[in-house]
Amino acid sequence: MTLSAPLSGLQAAESRLAKAVAAFVPELGLNRQSVEAGARSLGISEGERDLIAPHGAADIAAILWRDHDEILFRPETTESLAGMKIREKIAFLLNSRLDSAAHDEKLARRLMGYFALPHHAALYHRLLWQTADIIWRLAGDTALDENHYSKRMIVSGIITTAMMTRLSRGREAQLEQIDRNIEQVMQFEKFKAKLPVRPEEIALNLARTLGRLRFGQSAA
Repeated sequence: MTLSAPLSGLQAAESRLAKAVAAFVPELGLNRQSVEAGARSLGISEGERDLIAPHGAADIAAILWRDHDEILFRPETTESLAGMKIREKIAFLLNSRLDSAAHDEKLARRLMGYFALPHHAALYHRLLWQTADIIWRLAGDTALDENHYSKRMIVSGIITTAMMTRLSRGREAQLEQIDRNIEQVMQFEKFKAKLPVRPEEIALNLARTLGRLRFGQSAA
């Protein structure tokens, strides 16, 4: 299953600049100063730098994040999925992605610190969603109903907590947390399957009841 395509000229330039900037991030942080230092190390003019990364550090952060997604598309990664159950695929893909991101822990800490700032939250959530979507599609998920969104929300949460666990307590703790999180998700799915009505129907019925109590009629 192939979800990626060869890098375009611009994408190659983005990746090259991001890697150059990354060399300065552990010491300087991810900011205008490190972006300028990375561009200078490549001999790139200000105009070329701004063409490649018009939003500066935000673009570099996104490029670095997506570069870590590339491990998910490698032949050895996709070949390893053969014969696995879906929960095993999700765990394997999550751990592969997190191992790639945490390979340079100093850089990973700076990148996560950048995303932790409130004004970078929208970018971080968008990138998380994209990664979660890749993982589910590689695992063979084809759901188009409400589960499509809930599954990606769940994996987005696991990525964040597992990365923080990796950076604070190491890889073994990361592996344990992902296994524990996936087990909790599977137990919840079993719980949902036993319900006489779906959770979203319960929520809708609750909204209708509250509407009748508040306005004397069914909520719209």
